Amino acid sequence: MAVNTYSMKKDWNKKVSAHFSVYEFACSDKSDMVLVDTSLIEVLEQIRAHFGKPVKINSAYRTPAYNISIGGSPRSQHCLGTAADIRIVGVDPIQIALYAASLPLYAKRGGIGYYSRVGLKDGFVHVDVRSWSSRWISKAGTAYVSVSKIMPTIKQGAKDCVGRISYAVTVLQRHLSITADGNFGAGTKAKLIEYQKAHGLTADGICGPGTWGSFT
Repeated sequence: MAVNTYSMKKDWNKKVSAHFSVYEFACSDKSDMVLVDTSLIEVLEQIRAHFGKPVKINSAYRTPAYNISIGGSPRSQHCLGTAADIRIVGVDPIQIALYAASLPLYAKRGGIGYYSRVGLKDGFVHVDVRSWSSRWISKAGTAYVSVSKIMPTIKQGAKDCVGRISYAVTVLQRHLSITADGNFGAGTKAKLIEYQKAHGLTADGICGPGTWGSFT
């Protein structure tokens, strides 16, 4: 993994790979400097090859100032040149997220975030090449679907926005049709066990791949 530095003035149309150029990774505030991680480019090329369609980059490198101005996390991978928010015309974002999760790089590291919206065209996927593993689904989205391969296993005591849990508890609570407060307490566990029994699942009160996969 190596992060290369480019200049929009000098390199804006320079190819960084077969299908991607510097300008696609530039910050929206029109800053000259552009940071791009080579491992991120490899991931994007693999995604493009798999779906056989162009990958649209909504947001890649961000200057710290711009990141703050749009409410981004102060620890955003975008500021390091290691992240990109992407979409592919005609492809459901969840399919992109699930494919990304299957790539070797993401076996024990990297971030994948699925941002769902009411319309397929409005959703997108965040991919980054951080050195640790993180998976999440957006809190703002309304069209939640099964994300068993990218959602973390959670149990009583888990809280949203702590470590790699992100919004998983909120998603679970919405699936269970209970108050979504982001805290996996005794009430959530009891409701989950009730759901698991009703659907022929192991009724252990733990939400893992099997339970995530049962939601539609």
